[in-house]
Amino acid sequence: MQTKEMELIQLIALWLLFWVGAEAVINLKYGINEEMKPGSVIGNVTKDALKQGFQIALQPPYLRVISNSEPRWVELSPAGILTTQMKIDRDVVCRQNPKCIISLEVMSNSMEICVIKVEIEDLNDNAPRFPTSHIDIEISENASPGTRFPLEGASDPDSGIFGVQSYSITPNELFGLEIKTRGDGSKIAELVVQKSLDRETQSHYSYEISAEDGGDPPKIGAVQLNIKVIDSNDNNPVFDESVYTVNVMENSPINTLVIDLNATDPDEGPNGEVVYTFNSYVTEKTRDAFKIDSRTGIITVNGILDYETSQIFEIDIQAKDLGPNSIPAHCKVTVNVMDTNDNPPIISLLSLNTEMVEVSENAQRGYVIALVRVSDKDSGANGKVQCRLQGNVPFRLQEYESFSTILVDGRLDREQKDTYNLTIQAEDSGSPPLRATKSLVVKVSDENDNPPHFIKPHYQEMVMENNLPGSCLLAVSAEDPDLGMNGTVSYSIVPGEIKHMDVNTYVSINPSGRIYSMRSFDHEYTRTFDFKVLARDNGNPSLSSNATVRIVVLDVNDNTPVMTNPPLVNGTAEVSIPRNAGVGYMVTQVKADDYDEGENGRLTYTISEGDRAFFEIDQVNGEVRSTRMFGENAKPNYEITVVARDHGKPSLSASAYIVVYLSPDLNAQEPIGPVNLSLIFIIALGSIAAILFVTMIFVAVKCKRDNKEIRTYNCSFFYLRRVAEYSYGNQKKSSKKKKLNKNDIRLVPRDVEETDKMNVTENYSIDSSYVNSRAHLIKSTSTFKDLEGNSLKDSGHEESDQTDSEHDVQRGHYVDTAVNDVLNMTVPPNVCQLPDQDPSEGFHCQDECRILGHSDRCWMPRVPARVKSPEHGRNVIALSIEATTVDVPHYEDGTIKRTFATFGKDGPEDVERGELKGKRTQESQVCSPKANGGAVREAGNGREASSPITSPVHLKSPLSKPSSAYNTLKCRDAERIANHSLLRQPEGKDSEPAVREINTLLHDGRDKESPSSKRLKDIVL
Repeated sequence: MQTKEMELIQLIALWLLFWVGAEAVINLKYGINEEMKPGSVIGNVTKDALKQGFQIALQPPYLRVISNSEPRWVELSPAGILTTQMKIDRDVVCRQNPKCIISLEVMSNSMEICVIKVEIEDLNDNAPRFPTSHIDIEISENASPGTRFPLEGASDPDSGIFGVQSYSITPNELFGLEIKTRGDGSKIAELVVQKSLDRETQSHYSYEISAEDGGDPPKIGAVQLNIKVIDSNDNNPVFDESVYTVNVMENSPINTLVIDLNATDPDEGPNGEVVYTFNSYVTEKTRDAFKIDSRTGIITVNGILDYETSQIFEIDIQAKDLGPNSIPAHCKVTVNVMDTNDNPPIISLLSLNTEMVEVSENAQRGYVIALVRVSDKDSGANGKVQCRLQGNVPFRLQEYESFSTILVDGRLDREQKDTYNLTIQAEDSGSPPLRATKSLVVKVSDENDNPPHFIKPHYQEMVMENNLPGSCLLAVSAEDPDLGMNGTVSYSIVPGEIKHMDVNTYVSINPSGRIYSMRSFDHEYTRTFDFKVLARDNGNPSLSSNATVRIVVLDVNDNTPVMTNPPLVNGTAEVSIPRNAGVGYMVTQVKADDYDEGENGRLTYTISEGDRAFFEIDQVNGEVRSTRMFGENAKPNYEITVVARDHGKPSLSASAYIVVYLSPDLNAQEPIGPVNLSLIFIIALGSIAAILFVTMIFVAVKCKRDNKEIRTYNCSFFYLRRVAEYSYGNQKKSSKKKKLNKNDIRLVPRDVEETDKMNVTENYSIDSSYVNSRAHLIKSTSTFKDLEGNSLKDSGHEESDQTDSEHDVQRGHYVDTAVNDVLNMTVPPNVCQLPDQDPSEGFHCQDECRILGHSDRCWMPRVPARVKSPEHGRNVIALSIEATTVDVPHYEDGTIKRTFATFGKDGPEDVERGELKGKRTQESQVCSPKANGGAVREAGNGREASSPITSPVHLKSPLSKPSSAYNTLKCRDAERIANHSLLRQPEGKDSEPAVREINTLLHDGRDKESPSSKRLKDIVL
């Protein structure tokens, strides 16, 4: 084999090292002699490799042969024994190369490389051999001594020293041999004439020429040399020079001139005509590369010259004339083949598959995927090659002295790109440079590096309740970009519990990701539930991910309302209410439950059957209330059917049959509803007010006991300057109420019996200390003009007196007042005293009073001058009245509910009222509402009406019995009477009869056109 082939084998071994990414490589060298028999053991590779730390599998095959330069000659057994396959003839395998090496590359299961070199030692098993059995040569008799005649040499296939080393001739005196060494190391022999010849003496000579090699012992080859002496031509051709040297470019085309030889012969005619030829020992290779013109001696190119193959040619030329006994002339032409950049680089990919390389996507940076060998047959700069990798790829080319490696230089991800087309470019340094490219397909193999990925991390599905078990709810999907089993996804439910039950009793999932219900869902039991779905690939190891699935169970109107209140027995409930219950009395509250939600659970209550004329129901809260009064002649019970209906589609309902009994023993009190925070707050305030009120009474009683001097006070409307608006006939009443200022009232202490304007005497006794203790509460420094100017009007109806005001407009009885503003007030004794008046005197006292004593007139209220106005003709009286606790009168007639709020609103059909009852007391309160701010409920609608201004009071007559009932008179009426009375001068009339008559007229004179009303007007005026 040639040397370059051996180098290629070595490079292949190096490539195998890098391609497999091995970290260890060892070299084993063996030497054998040629001519070994087949099956001869060269060496135990397994044993020798283990000695050098080579890792070998425990079981055969221990080693795998990757490459073998001469698989015909040697083989490696599975056990690692290297043997010959046939008889090795080095002279055939390597010819005459100085070194003959067979190279093998083997690899272990651990990806380690072992390079084995087997050197074949040459034996001197061949003797030199001449091409023919005899050599015939003619020599002119006139050949001078020293004339040379080249002889055809012997050949020996052995190499080196075992080749032809010398020639010898049978000893003689006429001829000798001269040995020359050629450029390739071969030996040639030339026959030299040593003495002059004489054909006439001897014309034929015969000698033996022997060729001897360098073996020990040497081998010899011989040939018979026959010399014929002929008559000679006197002049021989002569070359200009004996040696010529020329340079020829390797890319020279055929027929390119190499050299023009010239040999001269002074003879004439044929003896002077020269013919040029190659010597007999010029090789066939030289004859193929060049040719010579026999007539002209011109040597031209005859074939392809390749510097990389042969750099030098030595051509032996002879020139001989055509005369008889011609003696040829010889010269030597040395042709140097000049190198040109005519060879582009050659790129060789040293891999098991030169077209495609497969690499794992998990390959780390620096992993070797291929070995590249780049060669250029040119020499010098023309053969210097640079190699690079084109494109932006995650690979790089690492160059070494005689080879390069392709390494992984970035992260590989098969899911992003699974194939790379690499282009390797090699360029030499010639001028111009030559380039070569080579393509390599790199296929990225898949690894299970991607877990399944759900399209959505959260799934939500709406499902109607009462679904069919086994129905498909939804489908989940996960993607895995890996290939094959690495990308095959299967689904399962993550173990868990829903409502303390296994999640698998609710849902199931098939391998394709479809989720099915395992039961019928109930919205009222389970409205939503969550579970997790696991997606797992089939890689090794497998990867997984999960997603959350929420199932929302939608409500269906599948629950009928259920009556919960009042309690039903066989669908019937019995309730009792007072027979005297008024309009708006809450009979009961119907309640029903519906387990559905939204419109399906929203209930509406209606009365569908029965005595619907007597009852009404709130559609929202289910309160059943009366719509009219029940009289004495009302039947004992009433029956209604209440229906609770939801708003679902279709609507579902429940009904209750309610029997309402009228009971005379029950009070007409509303059922106590559920206690709320507002009620508790009101009760707390009421309790505090009651405690304060009791405390005040206790203090007043205690002060009264401790005070020995009993004084009487008359609560007179002395400073009342408000003009009452009273309408008669078609005259309208002003809608604005008049308020009584606290300064309009004063408490007048009296130690003697007082006679009021109507001569009504009363003995008022009160503890002066109590009055003095309360005097600081009243701030009154106003004059009569101030009082008149400060009289304010109300801004209209208030919530508490709206009903009264509206009813009074229709009735025509208007007595406007604000007496309630002065409740629980006391006035200092001197508040009503003139600046120059004795504190012990009244307003009407004169000089004779100071001498003879005071009369009743002295203590009458001061009345300002009468003012002309459109209403000056109206009579006004001043009454000394007191406010007592409001008593709610109960009437036997159960058809009408009467309270103080209904005063003045009864029609002509009203039953006869009780007598006005009351008794003049020593209380100082004026026009007080119900004690502790208590409210009264308006009949007909059940609303509580509480007005601190328009609450009614009782007028108590001193002549009536304590048990007799008074008619209700509002403070506004009393205020108007008081205001009008201030405009009139006292007439000294006895007040007792006037009071009795006024009480009677107030009781009977409801109608403004009645005689009693006219009589009352006359008395006042």
